[in-house]
Amino acid sequence: MNLIGTPEDLQKTADYLKREFEMKDLGKTKYCLGLQIEHSADGTLVHQSNYTEKVLKRFGMDKAHPLSTPMVVRSLDTKKDPYRPKGDDEMVL
Repeated sequence: MNLIGTPEDLQKTADYLKREFEMKDLGKTKYCLGLQIEHSADGTLVHQSNYTEKVLKRFGMDKAHPLSTPMVVRSLDTKKDPYRPKGDDEMVL
């Protein structure tokens, strides 16, 4: 069971659950639903690399050679963005 809260609330809840049920406290979750979870002082990181490797292996793509995929770069200036919505005074070519 994953619990979220302040350290005091977590301790109170864990103590209550241990009194009511036969259970162990396994500490912080490291792996859940195929995702690797890393806890640090700055926050929690969720890694999908293990999940991605599993999916690639399932579909026989684990031996494929990775390539970089070019990406269309969009401009923050709406007048220069070729993918902006068409204005009333513009024609579609």
